[in-house]
Amino acid sequence: MKNCFRKNRGKDPWQIAAARYCVAHAEKAFTVEELKKYIKSLYEVDDRFIEQFYSEEIFKPAGREHSRGFLTKKDGKGGNINFWVPPLDLVSKITDYDELKEARKNAKQAFWLSIIAIIISAITLIISIFK
Repeated sequence: MKNCFRKNRGKDPWQIAAARYCVAHAEKAFTVEELKKYIKSLYEVDDRFIEQFYSEEIFKPAGREHSRGFLTKKDGKGGNINFWVPPLDLVSKITDYDELKEARKNAKQAFWLSIIAIIISAITLIISIFK
């Protein structure tokens, strides 16, 4: 499991990538297999984890008593394909994640700027003492 995190260092977690895919494809809907194919093209993730993500975030999100419905379309071979539209909760999760990343970046910048300000004030203090 540790190797998985090392390989993906610098990337968003696969769950965020999956949520972004779901939200980006909300207009046309998507199948679970399309989601799996997309995530596996970017990350080394077991199918069971992707299915669990689908189950918890798409099919039956937390706080809902009943499962969500799906869209059914003909596949052209006499069968049907089930398509899913993501719940709005995923949009807020992505937004929260992006805001947290931005806040961490801003906090690092503020830290370094404060260090620079302290150094400059120390230098001006030393210069004013020796003048």
